[in-house]
Amino acid sequence: MTITEFTPKATSEAGLPARTVVEHQGLCYFPKREPWNRHRPVKVIITGAGIGGIACAILISHKVRNATIQVYDRLSKVGGTWAANVYPGVRCDVPSHSYQLSFEPNLDWSEYYPKGAEIQKYYERVVAKYGLTENFRLQHEVLKAEWQPNESQWEVEVRDLRTGKIVVDHADFFISSQGRISEPRIPSIPGLRDTFKGEVIHTARWPKDFNHSRKRLAVIGNGASGQQLIPNIINDVAHIDHYVRSKTWVTPTFAADLFSAKAGQPGGPRYSEEERKKFHDDPQAYLEHRRKLELAFHHQLRGGEDLLGSQANEELRSKITQVMLERLGGDEEWLARVIPDYAPGCKRLTPAPGYLESLKDPKLDYITEGISHVIETGIVTKDGKVHEVDAILTATGFKQGFTTLFPVVGKDGVDLRDKWAPGGEIGYPETYLGVMAPGYPNYFTVLQAQGNARGGPAPLQIELTATYIAKCIRKVQSQSYVSLDPREDAVREFNDIVNGYFLNSVTNDKCTSWFKQGPGAARVLIAWPGSYHHRADTLRDPRWEDFEFKRSRDARHNRFEFFGNGSTEKEKKGDHRELTSYLKPVGDIDLATLHEAWNE
Repeated sequence: MTITEFTPKATSEAGLPARTVVEHQGLCYFPKREPWNRHRPVKVIITGAGIGGIACAILISHKVRNATIQVYDRLSKVGGTWAANVYPGVRCDVPSHSYQLSFEPNLDWSEYYPKGAEIQKYYERVVAKYGLTENFRLQHEVLKAEWQPNESQWEVEVRDLRTGKIVVDHADFFISSQGRISEPRIPSIPGLRDTFKGEVIHTARWPKDFNHSRKRLAVIGNGASGQQLIPNIINDVAHIDHYVRSKTWVTPTFAADLFSAKAGQPGGPRYSEEERKKFHDDPQAYLEHRRKLELAFHHQLRGGEDLLGSQANEELRSKITQVMLERLGGDEEWLARVIPDYAPGCKRLTPAPGYLESLKDPKLDYITEGISHVIETGIVTKDGKVHEVDAILTATGFKQGFTTLFPVVGKDGVDLRDKWAPGGEIGYPETYLGVMAPGYPNYFTVLQAQGNARGGPAPLQIELTATYIAKCIRKVQSQSYVSLDPREDAVREFNDIVNGYFLNSVTNDKCTSWFKQGPGAARVLIAWPGSYHHRADTLRDPRWEDFEFKRSRDARHNRFEFFGNGSTEKEKKGDHRELTSYLKPVGDIDLATLHEAWNE
């Protein structure tokens, strides 16, 4: 042990005196004058004001102290897909009391399956309740996000859609919550955009002033939106030409043990005043109602129905086929026209109440012949027939939504979209636990590739992700770091697990689906390799050893620079409750979680 004089650079710059210290295996670091602030100010930018953006904004604002949050969205309302989709009949096929934030239950849902407008209003109320309305900059489109390595911040270009003005914002953390189904895909049909004289409408951009009554319409597509639209307009129109490229399974419910909605009751049973009053008066009864609904999802454990060629999947096929036959009034010929040739589950199963019944309506022509081109007055199919219509409604889904719609440029100067695009360096979205990407520090995604596990509705999955993101922010915020991003080897090994898990999945059958990238057998994108509880337990404690951390400038001298002067900001404030937060009321002590709360 030797005596040495040591004045760190930071110390001399601050004008503090050198000290004579006892040296043991290295130099001693003269501490800062300031106390340790575990909650240094940080800024978070979120793109997307759907359920993901809303949940992230609320949870991060409560889980991360001193966080400034800015949310950008192109639309004029919050709600994401439920603000964008306003076509007749739009509703969710997940029960209303499950399709809500777990910490903000709505006791007054009107129906078992909620209408889109009711969902949008719910999330609008939630934003207002938590005092975040001013944090949401609507009608603002993010154009580009680029990591600035010298500043360790994201530089984000944003266009005000009302004025056209482009501004540049900066943040320590950037969260993409744009949604997987947010950018409408208009089919590339010759003449559709520039020749047809009538209106061309995508279901996700439905005009408020469009009147479909007594019109001859073409409806292209038979996914979820097409299946909901047709039975809700068939009684009012003059005629519908329904163009179908691929067939789809129509199931009794989205999950087992849920109410099976029918043609005359697409929303299921309505909640009576007495039922809603009971929910308000008896919290335990309401909890049991929610629990019963949630268990319908948790019972969907990996057992066989999702395995290609399994007996369980064949039994599911038989069950769904029987339901479809019943809805077609026992008409075997019609069943043969609509039954798919791929395994149930290859695409998302859709209940579609009233859709199959509408196909037999004399006012509808079910057309499987391919479309050749569009003329001024209608559609010409490949067999040469002319189908005249007043308007063309495209229910053709959305562009690939498992990466951003705008450039996201990481520390290597490469746009993440280029890496993940078909034919790119990787060729598919290769995430870390469905939340992050290597080489893109302090960047997070919500409900993107591998971000959705079976056994829990989407809002619950989003809450898990938002909580994980908050933990990552707190790690950087509280210690001597400015950024973190996952290691390449950790990402590769996680994706090896994903590939193996879905090797024999029904999603690998011969259907085209937004569940995966590319037609036929391809990389499964949507799902986590396991159940909801599996994902929840995995995300509960971040594996910090899987990350690359960048230290702050001060911490280059000593990783424990954040120790400060040996005291904390909490002590400096002197709040008596905060200083003794470890004390709990008698009988309110849980030893399993004692001394583990981040904000103690």
